[in-house]
Amino acid sequence: MEVGENVAKKQRGNVDRISELPVFILHTILSRLDTKEAGRASVLSKKWYGAWSTIPVLNFKPGYFKSEIEDDTRTLERFVEFIDKTMQRYITQKSRITKMYLTLPKVDEKLESLVDKWIMIAVQNQIERLEIQITGGNEYRLPEILFCAKSLKYLKCSKVGLPYYATMKLISLEYLTLVPETVDEDMLQEMISFCPLVELDITCDTHLKNISLPWVRKVNEGVEGRGSRTMQSNLQESPLQKFVYNGQSLESSWPWNMNVVALKNLRKLVIFCAPVTDDIVSELAYRLVALESLVLDTCSMLTCIKISSSSLKELEITNGLIFNHKNATVDAPNLWKFSYNCRVETPLSLIRVLDHCNAEFFPVVTASSTNVWFVNLKKFLTETKLFKSLLLNLACIHLVKAEEQLRDVVIGPPFKLRELKLRETSAWDSTKSSLVAFLDGLFWCCHPGVLSIRTSLENSAVQLIVSILKEKAGCWKDPLKSVEVECIGSPHLLSYPYELEIRLRLSW
Repeated sequence: MEVGENVAKKQRGNVDRISELPVFILHTILSRLDTKEAGRASVLSKKWYGAWSTIPVLNFKPGYFKSEIEDDTRTLERFVEFIDKTMQRYITQKSRITKMYLTLPKVDEKLESLVDKWIMIAVQNQIERLEIQITGGNEYRLPEILFCAKSLKYLKCSKVGLPYYATMKLISLEYLTLVPETVDEDMLQEMISFCPLVELDITCDTHLKNISLPWVRKVNEGVEGRGSRTMQSNLQESPLQKFVYNGQSLESSWPWNMNVVALKNLRKLVIFCAPVTDDIVSELAYRLVALESLVLDTCSMLTCIKISSSSLKELEITNGLIFNHKNATVDAPNLWKFSYNCRVETPLSLIRVLDHCNAEFFPVVTASSTNVWFVNLKKFLTETKLFKSLLLNLACIHLVKAEEQLRDVVIGPPFKLRELKLRETSAWDSTKSSLVAFLDGLFWCCHPGVLSIRTSLENSAVQLIVSILKEKAGCWKDPLKSVEVECIGSPHLLSYPYELEIRLRLSW
């Protein structure tokens, strides 16, 4: 009896615990892999094979089929054969497909019919999320069958066009992102009008002329009087909460006619590289009553930005090297996060902004600025009195001695800063004399409580800065009492394994 129990215990000790997991957990594990890689795991056991053959997430990438001994044509043929065989299995088994990611180098006339068939199978198997990316060749147009998918919630397409004609039945679609070369305006308008979108992300070329967002429909409220019909226009409230527009061009006109009365739920608006005017931005910020986050990135027609909003909580203005941006005025009493990127001499007026707002300034310093930017930066920080952190990209800053220029300039004491962040230190002229001159000018502008420096592991500028700070702790114009290393580490270990960040706590 005891021998039998010992044998049973040994057998239980050799059991594959992973294979004992429920099928839905195995599906989760396999869905993180490319479909071909997941297929390799199917040889582990019958349970793994069963989980792989019914996995609801399909991820097709041609990179896993590349071979040094084959040309691109043969690689594509094997890739297409694999996809077709996999999709045929889902027809036979009638297994559900919740997500499908498809990347193709090109779509010719022969391949187009196959892609249409794969999408049809996905629709029949209750697809919820579909992402299609065509990296080259001609544009592929989505088949009309896709627009009858009752279960589709998420649609993301790159270099994929809308069909010329289709009946909109995407009643469950919540997220749409399109990166096409050509868009049929009427078709795009129909999608926006009849789909309950929560997030809309559009990257379009310059040819769009006018798109309404959202499309407002009139509702017949009833009949009054003798044969006289009264029509009342009820504004249909749009469920849209996030709208991202990438114009890709600084030359065309703003194509969107936003009905701000119906956009009662819009909470985030991102406008990138688009020709919006100051008046358009002012009206949108003021009349979108639920707007909490606004991002204006590289909009060349903005010169005098005026933003007034009682609902706004996050604001980002990034103009970089666009020199026609003259000033900005912000009136946002509930603003708690503010990012501002412009030249240091660009005026900024802040009205009714929270004192504890987490404000970060990214000043742009051009090669022609020499050391005048030290003066402009100090003046800017002193006048705004808002920014808690300052980020300097040192790749474009020339470290030239500024002592003579700063000696006779009087603009009050240095600005008290919570944190100073220095980036791109690998591009520095990291000689000791140039760094001493740079730090002299920088600490003449501001006194940070924390100094964080991000650089490559090979760069020795960090060690040099630490040694300079400790040597000159009592020698600055406003003495630096002590320097303590707070932490050293890699903030983005997986994405940037060779990057180092060091945080120093400074006492003045």
